[in-house]
Amino acid sequence: MQSQHARITEKDLERNRLLVILEGASARTIFNLTTGAYLVGLLKYIGANDTLCGYIIAIPVIAAIIQVLSPIILESLEYRKKIIIIGSMIHRVLLFMLIFVPFLPVSSGGKILMATIILLISYVAVSFVTPAISNMYVSFVPQNIRGRYFGMRESYNLIAATLITLVLGKVLDSFTEAGKEGTGYIIVYCFIFFMTILNISFFMFMKEVPLTHIEHRIRLSEIFVLPLKDRRFIRYFIMLIIWNIAVQIASAYFGVYLKSDLSMSYTVITSLSFLNSVAYVISARRWGKFADKKGWSLTAMITIGILSICHFTWFLASNGSPVVLLILAVSHLTGGIAWSGINVALFNLQFDFTPDEKRTVYIGFSAAISGLIGYVAAAVGAQLVGLFGEKPVIIFGMAFDIKQVLFFISSALLAVCAAYIGVFMHTGRKKRVLEVRK
Repeated sequence: MQSQHARITEKDLERNRLLVILEGASARTIFNLTTGAYLVGLLKYIGANDTLCGYIIAIPVIAAIIQVLSPIILESLEYRKKIIIIGSMIHRVLLFMLIFVPFLPVSSGGKILMATIILLISYVAVSFVTPAISNMYVSFVPQNIRGRYFGMRESYNLIAATLITLVLGKVLDSFTEAGKEGTGYIIVYCFIFFMTILNISFFMFMKEVPLTHIEHRIRLSEIFVLPLKDRRFIRYFIMLIIWNIAVQIASAYFGVYLKSDLSMSYTVITSLSFLNSVAYVISARRWGKFADKKGWSLTAMITIGILSICHFTWFLASNGSPVVLLILAVSHLTGGIAWSGINVALFNLQFDFTPDEKRTVYIGFSAAISGLIGYVAAAVGAQLVGLFGEKPVIIFGMAFDIKQVLFFISSALLAVCAAYIGVFMHTGRKKRVLEVRK
């Protein structure tokens, strides 16, 4: 097996890069159908309220804490595909199993508890192997084409996932209008199972590149000590904390706000998502090329700044406003432009600010700690939603829903995050490049 891995050719790498795109498209489709408005709809179908939805939707964030333990296993492995397949399979099969929850002969509270447990185990499994997935994918792509390649991958992933989600959203709406919402979810989740089989197959056909590894397993104490000794990494880590607080305090409530407060149908929601996808696809390659020339720090700073504007437009999208659909269209367009750059920028930025050796220690530590802080932010958001409920928040004599206030807070914090990158990380990256050249 080892000798087979050693004979990696350029043709193998090209095929790997194609498989990474196909894997991403299937994974994104599963993600779209098991998060956001779709997950909110399923949770409400089994009896969850808005506050509970907020806590449950934030489960992926708290599950990321497991990444602090990942390096103990992963850093000693030269080849990591098997463990990646196991984690990914557990994750996606459990997501499919959510469809059985509404039909269990238990109370509404029991169903909600069961859905929570399934989601938690599912995301713990995939979070554990996420650093390994990142490292494996980067090993397939030369440094000089990473921006263009990952930008192209994001575009293809989103095109495929959005078209499929649009069709299935229409199917779900049709069954819901006919009073057969449960049947609609069964059809959606059967498709999720099909995509899960494809997704795991793509992983299995990838041919691994041997990765930097250590002979002895990392001690638990090293996971907390090593990252905090690296000044360059600390700059990245602080940014990640600000980012997670900014995003997570409101992230659970975009789908909830569309479904519960604005009473949007799945067809309208998916149509708005289609606008988001168009902007995303058009922008992704451009951000990739921009990053290849200007660097990931500048790309992250600009795109996070655009996301700040996007979340501010969500704050303006009040129920009953005659221009609410127009505002939401702007929100989704700017969101697509922003996220198409953010996804590839943050993915690659971690490699600029972490060393090759024991990299999963740094990635796992930052994901776990910032994820924990992000979940606290999400919990604060959920508490505020539960505290205010339907009561309006009066700002400058105008009434706003508490979710809109969370969107505004998120917008302000994202602006702080973008400013931090501009001041502390963009300059830092330039210095590092100069040091490497010397």
